[in-house]
Amino acid sequence: MPEGRQAGSEHRKTDAGLRPGCLPAAVVTALLLLLVTVGGFSLWILQQALALSYESRIYPNVHVMGQDLGGLTPDEAAQRLDIVFRDRDPGHLILTDGHRVWQLPWTEAGMGLDPHSTAQQAFATGRHQGRRTFLSMWLGERREVSPVFTIDTETTRRALEGLADQMREPPMDAALELERDQLVVTPSQEGHELDIDSTAQKIVDTVTHMGPNYPFAPTFRTIPPRIADVSETHALAEEMLCREIQVVARGEHEGQSVTWSWTLGRDVIAGWLLIEEGEGAEGRPGFFVGVNEPAVRATVEGLAAEPTADDWGFPTDTVAQQVLDTFRAGGGEVAVALTPPPRIYIVQPGDQLSIIAARFGMPPGLIAEVNPGINLNLLQIGQQLIIPAQDILTPYETVPGKKIVISIARQRLRVYENDHLLYDWPCSTGKRDSPTYTGTFQVLGKQEMAYASQWDLQMPHFISVYRAGGDTYNGIHALPFLSSGERLWEGNLGSPVSYGCIILGVEEGETLYNWAERGVPVIIE
Repeated sequence: MPEGRQAGSEHRKTDAGLRPGCLPAAVVTALLLLLVTVGGFSLWILQQALALSYESRIYPNVHVMGQDLGGLTPDEAAQRLDIVFRDRDPGHLILTDGHRVWQLPWTEAGMGLDPHSTAQQAFATGRHQGRRTFLSMWLGERREVSPVFTIDTETTRRALEGLADQMREPPMDAALELERDQLVVTPSQEGHELDIDSTAQKIVDTVTHMGPNYPFAPTFRTIPPRIADVSETHALAEEMLCREIQVVARGEHEGQSVTWSWTLGRDVIAGWLLIEEGEGAEGRPGFFVGVNEPAVRATVEGLAAEPTADDWGFPTDTVAQQVLDTFRAGGGEVAVALTPPPRIYIVQPGDQLSIIAARFGMPPGLIAEVNPGINLNLLQIGQQLIIPAQDILTPYETVPGKKIVISIARQRLRVYENDHLLYDWPCSTGKRDSPTYTGTFQVLGKQEMAYASQWDLQMPHFISVYRAGGDTYNGIHALPFLSSGERLWEGNLGSPVSYGCIILGVEEGETLYNWAERGVPVIIE
């Protein structure tokens, strides 16, 4: 019995392990794997079936510029995009330098939309990106594809050429101006102009790789100013404005001495300067400082017009040149010798021109020149005559220590040096109808051989002493000779025989010619 119970017991255990409805875990796992495999295979079959249907068509939910191109072939998509692109405004090319903005329609700038390339890009979207990407697109995930742009470089260049003038910033030259007595400097500035080739290439590269929706920074070339610097001219002009001229006018007449002085400084000199643009020696443009000579003369004329005592004469032409020369030399003093006021003589009973001339030691011809409206051959008592100032006869600075004295009465010429008698020679003065005039004169000049056309005379070693009138000068010279070679008045020295000049012997004339110099006093009595 025990053995039978034991056997029965084991039998019951065996039956319990094979109870219906209970599967081993391995079987469950196998079944799950089978299910997954079947499901995956089914999905693969489904994907393959769907992919096969889109093998030549664009995947679902692919959009370009709001257009759903899913399910279309590339050609169909290109046709649709061509219509869309044709009606689409691509906007404007925008250029900016950070301060200014220029706009140009992209259609004029050479940019366009490429429907075929865009359709190909849409067709490529999602492919070779795995099952998940395909299923997500199939289930509704939207993919936006950027359009493909094209741009024509030459058209872009032509468009930029049209904008170049607007975008050009001209350079500003340095300038120098004189406002009253102050110098005003305008500094130079560089300009710039559009670098068309470089800017066009930048636009083409950007549009090709990134699209057109960007503002472009144009590339510029620097334009240097013609005149970059005026510092040297400024320094020179300032130095010239700082110069100073003292004009001191002095005169003496019949014991009366007068002196006037003027200081010409910055305010006056500013009116003389000419600051002008021009080209230098090397052809480079710049500013240059010049002197307006008429303005200098006008200043001097203004000085001469100021009230002066007793109408002293002011030698305007001479002073104007002196002022100009002194200014160009850097400034300094200009000494002016005033002409004494005119002498007035009232005709007395018995007066004749020759008597009046002798009284004042003034050649009659010079008196006639300053009295053009009076008949000097018919003088009337009480008439007023102007007698020229003495300085018309002695215009040069006196040579000290030398003197020539001529005696008409004795027909002698004496030469003095340092108050000592150096020479004493016989001479011949003018005849009665062409006298030698008395007075105080100077050596005015010398000429080795002078010619008197009125008498056809050659006059050796001619020393001019006074102007008799017009262009005629009387003077001292050696015995003259005619064009035939005949020497006149030889043997007549010591008698009045000349036409107004003072005649010496040949050797004496040469000796005096070599000794005399301009400014030596000549006294004829």
